[in-house]
Amino acid sequence: MYKAVILPYNYSALEPFIDAETMNIHYNKHYLTYLKNLNDEFKKQNQRLIPIKRLIYTIDNYSQIMRNNAGGFYNHSLFWKMLKPNKMNNSNLPTGEAKKLINRDFGNYDLFKKKIEEQSKKRFGSGWVWWIMMPNGKTKIIDTPYQDNPLMYFDCTILFGLDVWEHAYYLKYQADRLQYVSNIFKIINWDYINEQIKS
Repeated sequence: MYKAVILPYNYSALEPFIDAETMNIHYNKHYLTYLKNLNDEFKKQNQRLIPIKRLIYTIDNYSQIMRNNAGGFYNHSLFWKMLKPNKMNNSNLPTGEAKKLINRDFGNYDLFKKKIEEQSKKRFGSGWVWWIMMPNGKTKIIDTPYQDNPLMYFDCTILFGLDVWEHAYYLKYQADRLQYVSNIFKIINWDYINEQIKS
């Protein structure tokens, strides 16, 4: 059976940017439900488990139920690690290789943020916005529908993913997706991103 990633902070740790109630519901209701449904589907189909990343790469060989729940499980397993507390409301600017790639591929950090915000607005309905690195080292911002993951489409390295499903922000931000997206920059885990760049 696939196993849940343990949330690396408590439910209130990302406040004031993400509230404790949203984190609790997001983790326990949405994330763990994707996990349960994924494991149940493997049992139902009597299929042998394979590493989750390999499943994502080869998802076109599986059912839509498997796609939705494998994506939901894997995307959120990454998402928890991509965020970190910022109780002091520091500027939280990118560092190291992440900063270099942002300046090279987007011009500067403000333009990088603007690109993610624009992509978030363009993502009609539920989905994700991603910062990915291609095999040639070039990075770009893309979005995917529902719980699809970039590895379902590209040979790439995922640097950052932003959940823009309403369940990720609606309790605190209501319909103001852009404010949620803007605040996420305060809690991006740049150390995690730099690890992905080096891997």
